[in-house]
Amino acid sequence: MALSKKIEKKLFDIGLGTLKDWVENKGWIVDFEYLGKDEMDPVLKTISINTRQGIEKQLYTLLHECGHVLVQKNTKSYNKKYPATAKMNSYESINKRLEKSPKYKVDVISEEIDAWERGRKLAKRLDIYVDDEKYNNMTSECVYSYVRWASGTNG
Repeated sequence: MALSKKIEKKLFDIGLGTLKDWVENKGWIVDFEYLGKDEMDPVLKTISINTRQGIEKQLYTLLHECGHVLVQKNTKSYNKKYPATAKMNSYESINKRLEKSPKYKVDVISEEIDAWERGRKLAKRLDIYVDDEKYNNMTSECVYSYVRWASGTNG
């Protein structure tokens, strides 16, 4: 049975609040900005969410960024699982040669997939409502954008 739009919106509002509390309890800041980028900054311990997207997408994006927080929380295992990305993150400036390497591109895509999955598991653990079909669609769209980036195509 499908939920009404009003009930769904309320559940997304509650989910965002629950997730924001979780992030803040980890010592991070969530910044909702109208013109912001959807990203997490491990140095500043900040997650930015673009509020131009609807509330459901804001929730799924925040879940994904929290997934990155979880993926990156153990430095030793992160460096082992994503060696090229870890090496890239350690450079002060962009390393063009490493950035173009297949290892780095695969690491980035793999981490993106892992972050989406970690976000889904976090939602279940915190009892946050997620429409699985829409979450899967958003995951596919976002991961595919990284596949296009890695392959050097736009379509």
